[in-house]
Amino acid sequence: MVVSMSTSSSAERMSIPQSRHHVLYIAFAELLFSVTFFVVGIFLLFTLGERILDVDAVALDLHLFAYFFLGLSTTLGITGALYRSRALVAMFCSMIMAQLVFGIGSGIYCLSILFRDPGDMISRVLHNNCLHLDHFSMAFCERTPLMKYLTLALFLQMWLIEILGIYFAQGYLQELLDEEVDGMKEIDYEYDYDDYVYYGEC
Repeated sequence: MVVSMSTSSSAERMSIPQSRHHVLYIAFAELLFSVTFFVVGIFLLFTLGERILDVDAVALDLHLFAYFFLGLSTTLGITGALYRSRALVAMFCSMIMAQLVFGIGSGIYCLSILFRDPGDMISRVLHNNCLHLDHFSMAFCERTPLMKYLTLALFLQMWLIEILGIYFAQGYLQELLDEEVDGMKEIDYEYDYDDYVYYGEC
């Protein structure tokens, strides 16, 4: 009876969709994005220096903070998935939710700055300030159409990955909870069965 019960519960656990690998894939993708965006932000901040407007500098600072926080969050997700820790996965899920809300807010601010027309005079000043920069930095400094739509696409892709991360993290949390409940049921059943055998023999 014990064997059949444990076999059936194992089969139930095997039938539950495994979200652990999904959490790992999403967390590694988020970590890659966060490190890349953070490094690019640092590069632009030090390359452009005082050549950009104050609002652009604020947008860069928000960008750096958002993706530094995302990098910390993803390390929790990776660690939680590797060690099957429900507490760490729950923290990862909560931090990604907070990051998504902050990221959308700061992203909209950054995009509004990027897509806003600064006017002919400021555009000429920015062009003169950025003449001696590399091609990438100059494109960002002058807010070229390619840079605008590339940034928009990257933001949308990042937000989609974060939404998927929340979805799979919640699924994995439910998986871990179901496994814990099944394990407690098996322990209770074996304990009751041992008591039944003991009193039956007496």
